[in-house]
Amino acid sequence: MKLLVLGATGPTGQQLVNEAISQNHEVIAVVRSPEKLTTKSDKLKVIEGNILDTSVLKEHMQGCDAVLSALGGRGGITTPCDIYTQSAKAVVSAMRDTGVKRFVAVTAWGTKDDPGLPFFWRWVLKPSFLRNLVRDMELFEDFLLSDCSDINYTIVRPPRLTNNPSTGARILTHIGQFVPGANNAICRQDVAKFMLQCLGTQEFDKQMVAIAGTDVP
Repeated sequence: MKLLVLGATGPTGQQLVNEAISQNHEVIAVVRSPEKLTTKSDKLKVIEGNILDTSVLKEHMQGCDAVLSALGGRGGITTPCDIYTQSAKAVVSAMRDTGVKRFVAVTAWGTKDDPGLPFFWRWVLKPSFLRNLVRDMELFEDFLLSDCSDINYTIVRPPRLTNNPSTGARILTHIGQFVPGANNAICRQDVAKFMLQCLGTQEFDKQMVAIAGTDVP
């Protein structure tokens, strides 16, 4: 496939680029700082550009089979975050103009409250340190649900991310806010693998799916 990747210079995005190339996909990465993406391949084209600029996205989205976003936001107790909502508007607009239908993006466990969420996540991290970040993720997901019936999206919700290499163990999934009874972590490489896996199946079309690893402490 020909894939447009956003967030390619981040830790999860770099795993996504490398995994896509290893699976023989062609990757176009639109990034703000090309020097941060050290991967070199004849299957990778790195474009310096503003991912919030619809015209930039349209130019490089032409002929793509799917858009994948591994964007990661920042937002503390007082620091606002809007990268998820602003990028979604630009991406969806560009997708509509170019006829691209498939969109896979990462948010996190617990964008909406659920009594089954781990205690520390539900009562400590989310209402304090991650409050603005998770709120932006929630608005992003709500936008897809309410305004994007014409887009074939999959939202991937991982828990805590690690930099451990993938062992190839099974990735657990659950349509919801978390994976019941699962480890509260997953490695970034497995997140990348799962995002690409979603392109080869209709199982998670127009779904928001929580994932977890089976081999991550």
